[in-house]
Amino acid sequence: FQENKLKEAEMASQLYSEIEFAFKQQRLSQAQTLLQIMDTNFANTPYQDQGHLFVAKLLMDSVDYENAILQLEFLIYNSREESLKHIARIRIARIKLQQNLYDEALQILETESMGSFEAKYEEIKGDIFAKKGEFPEAQAAYLKALDLLLPGEFDYQYIQMKFKDIQSDDLNDSKESKDGNA
Repeated sequence: FQENKLKEAEMASQLYSEIEFAFKQQRLSQAQTLLQIMDTNFANTPYQDQGHLFVAKLLMDSVDYENAILQLEFLIYNSREESLKHIARIRIARIKLQQNLYDEALQILETESMGSFEAKYEEIKGDIFAKKGEFPEAQAAYLKALDLLLPGEFDYQYIQMKFKDIQSDDLNDSKESKDGNA
């Protein structure tokens, strides 16, 4: 039994290496074919999860957002790793934001527990609200994200920059409406 398990793990690892190589070579079709083999023969393994992330990335790069979302949804519903479920949710929200589907983007971020990803969730919520022109909501989300991070971290500085950008956008909008009403 042990020997069989070891052999299975080696075969899954080899297949994963092939998916990774196809990913690096930007060979979407080959990566998808290898992932189908992984799904059939090595389901519920970390290799399968990583394979879905690779294929989702290739699909996103080729602007096939719907199929990328399917790959990421697979992780949300099937992965045993909470962190991968969060990564998948965040990536789907980013895709929906790119497609200007703001309410859908916010909806995918609705989850019981955000774990160590809470700052990232709040940052993306801020991005969505900012894109919608809802600056007070964006500011609140960015501030919440900043409260969860430490000054000096790259994400902290980046979110702080976004926060300042929408403050000036909000001020410009207010000034324009006052000037327009005069």
